[in-house]
Formats: sequence, structure tokens, C-alpha cells
Amino acid sequence: MKTKDELRHRIRVRRAQLTLAEIDERGRAAVENLHTLPELQNAQSLACYLSKTFEVQTQRFIESCLSAGKRVCVPRHIDGQRGYAWSWVVPGGAWRDGPWRIAEPAHYQAVDAEELDIAIVPAVAVDTAGNRLGHGGGNVDRLIRDVQAPRVALVFDFQVLDSVPVNDHDVPVQLIVSEKDVYRVER
Repeated sequence: MKTKDELRHRIRVRRAQLTLAEIDERGRAAVENLHTLPELQNAQSLACYLSKTFEVQTQRFIESCLSAGKRVCVPRHIDGQRGYAWSWVVPGGAWRDGPWRIAEPAHYQAVDAEELDIAIVPAVAVDTAGNRLGHGGGNVDRLIRDVQAPRVALVFDFQVLDSVPVNDHDVPVQLIVSEKDVYRVER
């Protein structure tokens, strides 16, 4: 098995080969599959990542959830601290650039993980057992550690692998959604 860093590099190279049109087309199909989940349809409040260029794009998804009356929170860097916390999105509220130039709410509004009905998270790769390989900083694992609601990795199909390396601190997902399929993880 490849190391985490080798696997991250391989997947990042593959993602970088996608054109913006392919990212948009595949991403829209993945989001359509995400909308079919009963867990999402029944959710009143959800957590979702804000996407980087070569990830399944989530901005329109978040806007559609807000328009449907759902409460949405996203990761926000906590000033003066290491790491992130969930912060509610206020429709029409102010935004700022976070440390990685990813938008985040300008004003922090704390979220109790117990309020969440579902959490949509990014992954560099994920395996069919629900093991998630992130970007390497552990930020998402720390964010979702206390989330008891279903955790969903939203990825392109080539990011779903038979196996990824895991450590004790890695937090698994229960669902994997790509442009081609929805995988329910049996643990």
C-alpha cells in the first residue's frame, strides 16, 4: 500500500488533469446524487465544506440548501488558535478569506455538533470501508470527531479506492457520494 503522502500526490495529480468544465460537469452530477440522500432530504441543519478549485464544488449546493430553509454551517478558522470550528452561515452575511484563501463567515457563530443532521466533508481519497484520507493537517478529522450525524465524503469517482492508509486519529465516514454512485458503508 502507498503511504498517505504518495497517495495524496497521485490523487492530486489526477484531479489537476481535470478541466474546469469536467470539474463542473462531474461535480454537478455528484451533487445531484447527494440530493437523493434521505439523510439530506430530512436534514434541517447541515455542515458542509467550502470547496477548493479541484474539488467537487459546493457553493451552489450550500446556496440551494439555504434557499430550502436549511441551516448550514461551514469550517471557520478560529482567530488566535490552531484549527477550525463550524460556524453558521448567515444568508447575506459578510465573508472573509481564511488562511488557505477559502471563504469563511466573517463573524464566528458557534455550532453545537449535536445540532447537525448531516455533515458533508472533503477527501483526497476515501475507501469503500469509509476510511477518509484528507489533506494531511487533521483539520477535518478534528471538526467531525464529535459529529454523531451521518458523515458524507463528497468526491469524484476516481477518488474512491479499495483501501487507504489510516491512523487511530482518522475519523471515518458513513456515506460516499460521487458523480457515479452512492456508497453506504457497512461497519
